[in-house]
Amino acid sequence: MADNKIFHNWQVTPGGGWAGETALGGSAKQIAAELNADGRLAVFYVGTNNAIYHNWQVTPGGGWAGQNALGGSAEQIAVGQNQDGRLEIFYVGTNNAIYHNWQVAPGGDWAGENALGGKALQIAVERNVDGRLAVFYVGTDGVIYHNWQVTPGGGWAGESALGGSAKQIAVGQNQDGRLEIFYVGTNNAIYHNWQVTPGGVWAGENALGGSALQIAAERNVDGRLAVFYVGTNSVIYHNWQVTAGGGWAGENALGGSAKQIAVGQNQDGRLEIFYVGTNNALYHNWQVTPGGSWAGENALGGQANEVEVAANSDGRLEVFYF
Repeated sequence: MADNKIFHNWQVTPGGGWAGETALGGSAKQIAAELNADGRLAVFYVGTNNAIYHNWQVTPGGGWAGQNALGGSAEQIAVGQNQDGRLEIFYVGTNNAIYHNWQVAPGGDWAGENALGGKALQIAVERNVDGRLAVFYVGTDGVIYHNWQVTPGGGWAGESALGGSAKQIAVGQNQDGRLEIFYVGTNNAIYHNWQVTPGGVWAGENALGGSALQIAAERNVDGRLAVFYVGTNSVIYHNWQVTAGGGWAGENALGGSAKQIAVGQNQDGRLEIFYVGTNNALYHNWQVTPGGSWAGENALGGQANEVEVAANSDGRLEVFYF
């Protein structure tokens, strides 16, 4: 952990036990993961020297190619998949400018660094229901902005202020395709904003309740969005839509305390959270049944600064941490 070396751990079977901590190679300050069009997981990370690297499975669910420099330097990185399967990374450069780079063909070579416009502190990405990628970011002025592809895989509309100010932002997609953002305000209060229609205009800032240091979002198997966050007291909380796309249940303590949290969905639809405890140990907690109650805090093994989770092509969750 002290040297920021990257490790990974994975479910041996979908929703089952874990293989145990294994070194992946490389050192990181921040990490993101996504599936290639052919089912091979890829990780993208900002090295301790601020250079951008990637590593990928040689075959779906198989061994890894090893660390490869991707070009560019960054403070923070996010990854999305275009409608045609081409991965695209978005990152905040060391000069706070926003850049992107994309696969020229699904699973293939990369186009190289391109300026996207705008300056940011933190960035997130999600795909609209019609396949157009959209990025959401906290500007250097603390204001929330977004930018989106005009056509799937095509050019970008340009920076637009979305309203509100934030420290950190996360994004999810409602069952009907409407994107919804969740963010920690500059006052640590939690807010959300959503598209009124899929791919359309936005409702505006709404208080969600609670206060947080960091937030993550995922969709339940029945379509209800859920948010998970580390409170200002370091306790883990969650909140969820009572009905898909509808009102929210309110803040509920989930158990455990954390510095950072990530969430994934098991093959059978059960959500599972992974978090770095205040003692830097790595823990997880999962729904006993899809959309149901939670098992409670369980040690996963290893020590970490940050954790990221992605699903293999066969549904086995895999965590990456440093």
